[in-house]
Amino acid sequence: MSDDAVLRELADGERLRVRVAGREFVIDAACPHRKGRLVHGYVNTRTLRIICPLHRSSFDLTTGCPVAGPTTEALTVYSDGPADGEDALRKGRTER
Repeated sequence: MSDDAVLRELADGERLRVRVAGREFVIDAACPHRKGRLVHGYVNTRTLRIICPLHRSSFDLTTGCPVAGPTTEALTVYSDGPADGEDALRKGRTER
């Protein structure tokens, strides 16, 4: 299994699927600070954090909490679990 992160915006444009380290997260697609598109961000595969490409705000993928940068708002984490296939969102694992 590769540790590389795979980022894909979902069809609604409001959410982003991040697959990393055998896990899948569905989070807000835009940074709450200045709406930077997180699909163009950097994912630290060791710490499970995503960094906004605009102003370097960093968020914990498991909680959505900001870790560093200018933002004080958290991302919404809609789904967090094992990466179990392309159809995971359509099989009922969408929101908590």
